[in-house]
Amino acid sequence: MPKRGGGRQRNWEHDHFEHDDRTHTNNTRRVSFKTGTNKGKNKFRTWKDPKLLLDDDIDMGSSGGQVHTQGRKGPFRGRGGRLNSPAPRSGHGLPKKKFVAGLLPWYQIIIPYGAKHEKDVVLRALLSFISPEVFIPHYYKINGNAAVFYVDDVKIAEKLFHADRKIVMSDGFKLVVIVRNSAPSVIIDAVMKEKMKQAMAKRYNAATKALDLTKFHTDPDLADVFCALFRPMIMLAVIDIIADNIPDLEALNLNDNKLHGIEHLKILSTKLKSLKILYLGDNRIPFVGSLDSLKSLPLVELFLKGNPLVNRFNDHEIYVSDVRKRFPKLTRLDGVDLPPAIGFDVSEDVTLPPRQQSFLVDPAGQDLVREFLTQYFAIYDSESRQPLLEAYHEHASMSMAANYLSNDNRNSPSARLNAYISNSRNIMRITERESRRRYLKTGRLQVVSFLSDLPKTTHDLMGFAVDLIVFTPNMIVLTMNGVYKETSTAGNPTRSFHRTFVVVPNTGGGFCVINDVLYVTNTTKEQEEKAFASGESITTPTPAQPLGAPVAAAPSGVTDDTRKMMLNMLGQQTGMNEFWSMNCLQETGWDFQRALFVFNQLQSEGKIPPEAFVK
Repeated sequence: MPKRGGGRQRNWEHDHFEHDDRTHTNNTRRVSFKTGTNKGKNKFRTWKDPKLLLDDDIDMGSSGGQVHTQGRKGPFRGRGGRLNSPAPRSGHGLPKKKFVAGLLPWYQIIIPYGAKHEKDVVLRALLSFISPEVFIPHYYKINGNAAVFYVDDVKIAEKLFHADRKIVMSDGFKLVVIVRNSAPSVIIDAVMKEKMKQAMAKRYNAATKALDLTKFHTDPDLADVFCALFRPMIMLAVIDIIADNIPDLEALNLNDNKLHGIEHLKILSTKLKSLKILYLGDNRIPFVGSLDSLKSLPLVELFLKGNPLVNRFNDHEIYVSDVRKRFPKLTRLDGVDLPPAIGFDVSEDVTLPPRQQSFLVDPAGQDLVREFLTQYFAIYDSESRQPLLEAYHEHASMSMAANYLSNDNRNSPSARLNAYISNSRNIMRITERESRRRYLKTGRLQVVSFLSDLPKTTHDLMGFAVDLIVFTPNMIVLTMNGVYKETSTAGNPTRSFHRTFVVVPNTGGGFCVINDVLYVTNTTKEQEEKAFASGESITTPTPAQPLGAPVAAAPSGVTDDTRKMMLNMLGQQTGMNEFWSMNCLQETGWDFQRALFVFNQLQSEGKIPPEAFVK
């Protein structure tokens, strides 16, 4: 008894390659209860992933064709309304086949039973049908009874798709045309590399150190091999050949090679370090972000016209700006000179000034600064800070802010800043106006009282970084960074601080702090390792010589008029007579600011005799 369903199982590929265009009528129904093996939403995932499609390990020729039919949704109802009946055969209600463009730029054209005709006959028939369009058949060969070739244009592929069974050949049969989205297979061996090298050699201009690889796959020397640069493995092989033979290449033209993903081109920055001009026009680069893989190249000229990424910008200026962010040295884009970039006029080989532990706007203030810091922190680190009352102006003001380092472990007891956070005047945290006023200490009594309540400390004076940024007779501004240990806290934690003093002359002839800003935070690991490494402290500088010391000769660059002017100014500001003012200026080398500071220092110590003020 014959099997239910009768007839032989039709083989799709065999039927087309044997090329029988006659009409068969077979109304025998076949019912199958076999469970499908490819279920789920990822059944056709490989056709939606361009990276997988570009993987050379995937055989694109066996992954289904370009022929798509738009089936019905849900099970088919046959005659009589039964579910799951087989769909009717072609010509009995199925929608017309539609061409769907693939993700790859290459299409395989299969002419079943095309071997019975000469190559020229088949191509002339196809060209006549799609006229006036023309195409180049790549890698034409006979595979069994079929003729197979490739085209690299989606418009041509679509026209050939619609030529299926519409061309009548001389023997009366209709030409079957199958279109698949598939790229030719490729194996890069020594023979292929040699052909690539020969094709590249004739495209290289030694005078300009430029290599033109425009439409590289169409080169006559590569007619019998597939050498499309949009395949990563082929592009990387080309880069290796360039690096081995012309490593000093300065210009590379990759126009019209159907490039899409260019992530692998980041190797250019290591292989071709002299590359400054790159043409990528008329390709398929989708987004400007795709260029990030090339940011390491020191490009001065770039050509991107003809890529989808350019059309995504409605504003040309934004397009230029986005490209320039990635290539700051760019002077020419898409064949147009760019205006000079806004920046600092600094030569490329300029070196930064050497790092300094401290900065003094005027070297004459060095001794005064050292003396001030030594005396201030000697009192600050003592058992009682009350003597600091003499160091602050009557109307002095002070504020303190504290914060944790971003990478600090706040749960560590030694890292907690509880003694500071509660009094911190961080204006990012204290937003209420009255609170900000309350956290600001005004008047010497409030300032010293507040400082006395802070933990007892020992400062690493030798590790200070001090900047003297203002040094005038009427004001000194000091900033400093350093570390200290809390001597009254368990574990003696180390803290980092930044402090700014604004110092002005006081009525008694000395100096006092009128503004004090303190910032406290945790120390970094590096600061802890270097803290108190020397075990030394700043020594008190040698006192200045008495004003009655031998007179130094005036420098030759100081004129008589200048000396008279400085002499009058010093007498007016200090109250000394002309004789003592002259001695003071001569001993300081006619440095007016230093002479004034020396006077104030000695006056505060009571070392200037009363006769200096007798006129």
